Amino acid sequence: MNPSIWIYGGVHYDPGTRLMLLQELANQRTAPHFVAVEWEKSVFEKFVQWRPWIEERIGSCWDFLTPEDCHEISLALAWEGDAYKERFPDADPLWLESGFQEARFKASYGENFPESFAQNLLQRLSDPCSLTMSEILANADSHPEPTSKKDLIDRVWEKAWLEAFGDNNFERDERWASAICKRSAALRDGWIAVVVGWTHADPAGGNQRLRNLLLSKGVSVNSVRLGP
Repeated sequence: MNPSIWIYGGVHYDPGTRLMLLQELANQRTAPHFVAVEWEKSVFEKFVQWRPWIEERIGSCWDFLTPEDCHEISLALAWEGDAYKERFPDADPLWLESGFQEARFKASYGENFPESFAQNLLQRLSDPCSLTMSEILANADSHPEPTSKKDLIDRVWEKAWLEAFGDNNFERDERWASAICKRSAALRDGWIAVVVGWTHADPAGGNQRLRNLLLSKGVSVNSVRLGP
């Protein structure tokens, strides 16, 4: 029997989504054959270099955070690339992006794109109480300032999902489905983990999205939403 595929769909650069992934992976009794992640290896490594920058600065924003808390929260930057190692340290990654992600980031954000994303995450963490546009339109009440790590992560998590959006770059989904099928062609039984944005994992996402492309190839697919 072919391995089953579990697609964990989240929001990028979000500490709450990262924690949800770890909770969901704890339900798996055996390690996956491999973990397919929505990153290009060289790009992921550039983002990881900015984690200490976030770790250093977030502590000055909230006095209730311990040094350990600051480190944990900093891991939200590019969390898809290595969060799974806390549960399955020996699992091999399949980098779903190859030669495309860096060019796309540079075109959208400039040469210093890792710094731009790090600054954006720090802004989310330092100002979690501001209302999102959807909350403003719904006349939502203002949010109290967090008084604990859990309060902070929960609010950032909520905002990240409220502000999340997808794109119509279906070419990526096609490339990813092909890469996953090629890597798993000789495998039997067990399971494979895929960690991507929720847009690609959503059962309602349409036939051009990753989940349904894999289903069309006769693979057993389970989608897990890492949201509030």
